[in-house]
Amino acid sequence: MFSEIESLVSLLERGVKYFKIKKKSQVTNEQLVSTRLIKAFQAHGVHRNQMPRVLGFGLTLSDVKSDECLLEKLNEEIIGSACKMLGISRDWLDGVSTEVYETYNFYKHPKEFEAFLLKLLERAGSEKISGVLLAGSKKDGTTEAVLLLQETVGSINYNEYYRYYLCTGWVFSYWKSRAYLTACVAICWKNSVFIHGKYADANFLSSISRGESLLNLGSDGICSIEGEAWYAEDLALSPEVYLAGVDPEVNKFGIISALSLWLELEKHGFLGCGLSDVSARNRFEYELNKLS
Repeated sequence: MFSEIESLVSLLERGVKYFKIKKKSQVTNEQLVSTRLIKAFQAHGVHRNQMPRVLGFGLTLSDVKSDECLLEKLNEEIIGSACKMLGISRDWLDGVSTEVYETYNFYKHPKEFEAFLLKLLERAGSEKISGVLLAGSKKDGTTEAVLLLQETVGSINYNEYYRYYLCTGWVFSYWKSRAYLTACVAICWKNSVFIHGKYADANFLSSISRGESLLNLGSDGICSIEGEAWYAEDLALSPEVYLAGVDPEVNKFGIISALSLWLELEKHGFLGCGLSDVSARNRFEYELNKLS
């Protein structure tokens, strides 16, 4: 009887010890620079086995067969090149920061956004840049909107891989944010960078707006983001779309201010992109006059 109990206790102890070792091993693996690097490449559209062809530096398939094997090959040059290619933070890769991507805030600064975009286009070309404006549901405009730009870095076996730029800081329901965000969308279209719209999940938006979530979009990139599609360019064309979900505030101050700022930005050329024309300006002026 006692021998059976001892055997059972011994078996349980070995089981507990095994799972402790396994758990410790899993935690350790999650902390490896190589593990995070592989995850980042896969999230951006590059499979583990394709990394040698993408990164170079004499890496082989044998070097990426396990996280530990890759770790032995990594050096500052390889890591620096990988971070630059994918636009990811070295501190995140090292495990000392939660911020995966740098975020860019151009609220109230359409000129700075245009300079940023032109610099990007000068290096990559408009055919390699696309984007999506992610907003919360039609009923909830309080979620922070994200203008997500995607750069095609290269392709392998006809599958593209990407780098992302997160432009954040837009409260979609706030009239001033809506106006300046519209200007940035129009600037993109003016420069042949076509921005599509998606009503995305609020939790997803909240997680990516801080740059603290790995954009696991794979080889389909921004096309893989789920949500109802809408025409972001209509923000510069249609008062109805532009004002949808804007907080009216007291005595419709938010609506009046949104229309006024649209007209001011259009006057300064931020909406003169081929999308906005005389008829569009007339429509916005008409809507504002109705409220005066």
